[in-house]
Amino acid sequence: MTKKIFMPLLRSLTLLVMLMAISPGNTLAAEINIVCFGTSFTYGKGVFRGDAWPAKLEAGLKKEGLTVKVINEGVNGNTTVDLQQRLLKAVPENTSIVVLEYAAGNDNQAGIPFERTVINTENIIATLTAKKLPVLLLIRASDTESLEKRSRQFSEIIQKYKITAFGITQPESSLLSDRRHPTAEAHSKIAQSMIAPLKAMVQNAGLAP
Repeated sequence: MTKKIFMPLLRSLTLLVMLMAISPGNTLAAEINIVCFGTSFTYGKGVFRGDAWPAKLEAGLKKEGLTVKVINEGVNGNTTVDLQQRLLKAVPENTSIVVLEYAAGNDNQAGIPFERTVINTENIIATLTAKKLPVLLLIRASDTESLEKRSRQFSEIIQKYKITAFGITQPESSLLSDRRHPTAEAHSKIAQSMIAPLKAMVQNAGLAP
């Protein structure tokens, strides 16, 4: 008799717990997956991985109350040709936002014409936006004048695909002894400066309350 009463009661309690879990007031926030896609600048060459700006960015966004995972898909030495080849593998289906590093330096060293760099970068952006992914294009230069010039070169692409662009200046004082890659302190500053625009992108895409 006890068993006959207990089993229906157990099923009722299980159903109640399931309903509570899926009710609007108890919905768990879905994890926001941000892929940082680029070269050694994104990877964090010359510093510990935990000091690279993607890791610092994740910590900063979590402090803002976001349930977020930032994946570092930077590879040392990559050109825009390499980025195109590994794009689909680096950006899985569960990706929420992509931070795309404009990889002009490696292309220049590899002898890739600037015009081809722009075309390759646009092809990457076109692929990502076709998947309805918000894109933050990270453009960097040594000084403000150079940054403005590079930003103008991408203005049509930015408008065409309705992506967000973010500029970073890298004076020599912010670089390691190789004069190319940021110091750990510079990585922290880069991450801090990116929190506001990325938080806005998350909210605009309806990925967080």
